[in-house]
Amino acid sequence: MPAKNNTLALIFAGAVLVLWASVASAFKIALSLLSPFELLFLAVLFSCLTLSLIMLFGGRYRRLKHLSATQVRKLLLAGLLNPVIYYFVLFRAYDMLPAQFAQAVNFTWPLIMALFAMLLKQEKFHILRLAALCVSFSGVLILVLGGKRMPGGVSLPGILLAFSTTFVWTFYWLTAKSMEVDPVISLWIPFATGALILSIPALFFFRPDTLSAGGIAAAAYVGLFEMSITFLLWLNALRRTTSTALVSNFIYAVPFLSLLCIRFVLGETILPTTVIGLILITGGIILQLAVHASHGKTSV
Repeated sequence: MPAKNNTLALIFAGAVLVLWASVASAFKIALSLLSPFELLFLAVLFSCLTLSLIMLFGGRYRRLKHLSATQVRKLLLAGLLNPVIYYFVLFRAYDMLPAQFAQAVNFTWPLIMALFAMLLKQEKFHILRLAALCVSFSGVLILVLGGKRMPGGVSLPGILLAFSTTFVWTFYWLTAKSMEVDPVISLWIPFATGALILSIPALFFFRPDTLSAGGIAAAAYVGLFEMSITFLLWLNALRRTTSTALVSNFIYAVPFLSLLCIRFVLGETILPTTVIGLILITGGIILQLAVHASHGKTSV
């Protein structure tokens, strides 16, 4: 277990904040050069290669033999859910939507996780938690209705795809959360699985001769700083801090900092309804956590 060091934890968390805030813009740039499948395949390959090197230099391959058959099965299933299904659907959504809408709707994943936790009776139900969900989903409604002001409107299928990623992520979380496995191994096996699965359709749909240097660089950025290295930085931040809440609160700044990147990197006009909707979504998530902290042992 790494030594506790809040300063180092905050440095890691700050790096994660900047990198994750940039990925919505990186997705759109990459998708201007690549198809969603090409981006997925290349990004997963870069992630798998990076994690394989980390596994090698960290001497982790020898630890694989200590995994139980159940853990291996769950990690293989996790690889189908994430990266294969999750990121393919997410990239399709980004391909159909302005970045500000795709990233805001995708940010509702904590709500779906909370809802499933209550439905599966893993957490206590409380009326205030239901109210928090309503606050956040009202933000989604405002966001979608505000999209009518965009030239050509906003693609409803794109919104539905972005929202569906929250369910895929929740199923992935339910599959992987109960396993006590080295975090690098818990990432490497799903990404190695994803790379193998994607190599089959790649035989038919991937054309290396059509790739540009810019497309490859964009896919590498997505693979490294959205899918793999950033998650390891985040896990290190959580493991080094003496206060999980201190680090976890950084995540709520990501969508707002992301809007700045979208505005100045992509040049999208950020609608007031996007900001209002995102405030409501984030506010509902924070209220959800506050209720959980104070009423977690109380049911209504």
